[in-house]
Amino acid sequence: MREIVYNGMILKEPYSGVEVTVHQLARALAEFGSLPMRFYLPAEHRPLSASAHVEVTRVSSSAMTRSRLLRILWEQSVLPMRLAAEKAALLHAPAYVAPLAAPCPVVLTVHDLHVMTHPHFCTHANRLHYNLIMPQSIRKAAAIIAFSAYTERIIHKHFPCSLEKTTVIPPGIETHFKKIESFAEHQRVRQTYNLPPSFLLFVGDMTVRKNILGLISAFAIVQAERPDLHLILVGAIDAYARDKIEKEVHKLALSHRVSCTGYVTSADLPVIYSMAQAFVFPSHDEGFGLPPIEAMACGCPVVCSGGATVEVCGDAAMHCDPLDRSSIAHAVSPLLDNPHIRNEQIAAGYKKAAEFSWKTAALKTEEIYRRVLSDG
Repeated sequence: MREIVYNGMILKEPYSGVEVTVHQLARALAEFGSLPMRFYLPAEHRPLSASAHVEVTRVSSSAMTRSRLLRILWEQSVLPMRLAAEKAALLHAPAYVAPLAAPCPVVLTVHDLHVMTHPHFCTHANRLHYNLIMPQSIRKAAAIIAFSAYTERIIHKHFPCSLEKTTVIPPGIETHFKKIESFAEHQRVRQTYNLPPSFLLFVGDMTVRKNILGLISAFAIVQAERPDLHLILVGAIDAYARDKIEKEVHKLALSHRVSCTGYVTSADLPVIYSMAQAFVFPSHDEGFGLPPIEAMACGCPVVCSGGATVEVCGDAAMHCDPLDRSSIAHAVSPLLDNPHIRNEQIAAGYKKAAEFSWKTAALKTEEIYRRVLSDG
């Protein structure tokens, strides 16, 4: 049987949420799948599990790492030629867009359509790239994978041609996301990141869409009655975002209560989730939202908003209006003040998190591959 090709060239550490899912699905397909596959990965990418059905092509990517444009040009020009030379049976493009000249059927993963539904939250480069290539990729695709029913509905609304070829396959969470109760681990991570004894937690990219300023404003309400409480913001942060956050923190006189850790290793993240009083994720819009599910798996109660996240989390999370700081604050307060509600939410969170498995995601993805190949 000819190989299925998986394009992982978007992978560049530290990973964003999209890159986490691209990496984890590649790992799961290698570990749990059975179809012959070739993974195109950057030269510096972490190794995949050795499997008889897997081949890995490492692409020297120093230039592509420095330049997103060069990676896009490689995917649109060089990759189709490689697919033709290798007589690839199918290409999985796991991050929004596909090579338009791909000579084989394409399975496309569309994580969200923010560029069309919330363009004001997207960079100019993203708007240009995705508005140009994504519609053509969706029309070209033999099958489309969405992570949530919410995203599936939006794809169908903007692209009626996708109605019969879109399937919802939720992502999984890594198995090391679980409650960590080791005092030694708590102390190690607390010292590494200078964490206070009591804190609310946010994990994600510090972008406008994630509503960090709204979160800080809501925290000012929550903290007014809880002077020992802090807010910890975990995730990659650029100079622009840091400046905006520092100005908001200064304006609200929270300089000693709000801290940014920057990027945290995947190994340390479960410990931080486990120590937090609550995880607060008041995003304006999400195509899925992995961090709330990760927090639930670690026994941390969750407040969330943002498109798919409310649907995905259901009653296992407290919901809020991202545009209303009082709504965010009021959703957080019961988790801090009412032990019964807190324990109910933690128990519901464990149950919800158990629904998401990368093994299941990989096997369902292989079902899509088989369907496309049989149709061809």
